Amino acid sequence: MLLDDDKDYTIEDVINMLKNIDGDNLIKTEHFISQHNERIPELDIINDFILKKEVVGIIKQDRAKFKLIYEINERYDLIVIIGIKSENPNKISLITCFKQSSKRRVRRDEKS
Repeated sequence: MLLDDDKDYTIEDVINMLKNIDGDNLIKTEHFISQHNERIPELDIINDFILKKEVVGIIKQDRAKFKLIYEINERYDLIVIIGIKSENPNKISLITCFKQSSKRRVRRDEKS
């Protein structure tokens, strides 16, 4: 089934899609490829993160657009912006990616 323009995807929909997605159904946009090569070429985003790691945060940006957050290490997170292209089979477009300080995600207790 192709993407229904009126469908408002939920975070739960994205979690289920990511659990069942095949690497061949992750579509790299030209922007994603250039940003990946320029910003973080040392990371294999599809194989090491999307297909193997658990996402530590998801923020909905639009009906079918989401910001995924993966932990790289204690200091940095990997941010991947995705767009849902179709269901059955699940097809997800990788829009862009970048590293971000984990301090933006993790809030430390000021007393600790």
